[in-house]
Amino acid sequence: MKEFVKYVMIAVVGLGMVMVTIPAFSADVTGKTSTQTLPTQTDTQTAPLPSNTQTVPLPSTNREYQQMDKPPVQMETLDIPDWDLAGELRNVDTISKIIGNVNKRRVFNGLRFKLALMNKGKLKGSKDIPFKVTVLNVTNNTVIKQENHVLRRQTIRNDMWTLTDEWIPVLFTLGPTTAPSLGDVKLIVDIDPRNTFGEEQRHRGNNRCEAHW
Repeated sequence: MKEFVKYVMIAVVGLGMVMVTIPAFSADVTGKTSTQTLPTQTDTQTAPLPSNTQTVPLPSTNREYQQMDKPPVQMETLDIPDWDLAGELRNVDTISKIIGNVNKRRVFNGLRFKLALMNKGKLKGSKDIPFKVTVLNVTNNTVIKQENHVLRRQTIRNDMWTLTDEWIPVLFTLGPTTAPSLGDVKLIVDIDPRNTFGEEQRHRGNNRCEAHW
């Protein structure tokens, strides 16, 4: 009987210890699980944001890349007039004459030349071209001879020079009242001296052409 009571007491004590241990174990587990934060489950996934840029090669130092990067150059509007007459003296030569009936000799009697003309403006066509010829003694700035002429229906181009068909003569002599030698003479031709073509003054610098020796 004593043995039986002993076993019963052991069983009761053991059961009591088990009952005390279970709540403590349960509380311990509960405490641990209550302090952990689980990751929140969502219906969407995090993805990288879309980019508006594209991967391009690094800038190059070559000329082609630089030209592609630069904005196109705008062409400037050129202010080309209708008329900008220009002239050049061509084939300038001396004229001589024979004097004396017995002892004939050839003496200087003037100059002759051809005139090259072009319009550096926009227009072209056949026009009457007035011009003035001046023979000047450069040693004393004295006019030896001055004449006005007109080229009738002269062809004027705006892409190349046109030469007068005929020679243009200017007759004068050398001497004490004119010039001692041809080296003292300057030939000046002014095209359209009264500006009948209505050229702007800034375009008239090429209307004068000269020759001297």
